[in-house]
Amino acid sequence: MSAETWLADTRTSYDTVAVSYADRLRGSLEAHPHMRAALGTFAESVRSTGGGPVVDMGCGPGHVTAHLRGLGVVAFGIDL
Repeated sequence: MSAETWLADTRTSYDTVAVSYADRLRGSLEAHPHMRAALGTFAESVRSTGGGPVVDMGCGPGHVTAHLRGLGVVAFGIDL
C-alpha cells in the first residue's frame, strides 16, 4: 500500500466517525471535574510563567483546546 493510499484510507475512516465522535465527547469535561481541575492548574501554570502558545496534539474535536482558551491560554489543536 502506498503512502498516498494509506493517507486517503485513514482520512476516509476518520471522516466516517468524526461527527458521532464529536457528539459523544461534547460536554465530557462537565462530567469530569478532576479533568477540569487539572486543566485549570495547567492553565494557571502557563499563564503565570508567561508560557505558551500551547498545542493540543491529537485534539480530536478540540474540546480541551477550547476549554484552555476559555481559561485564557493561547492554545491551538492539531489532529488528523
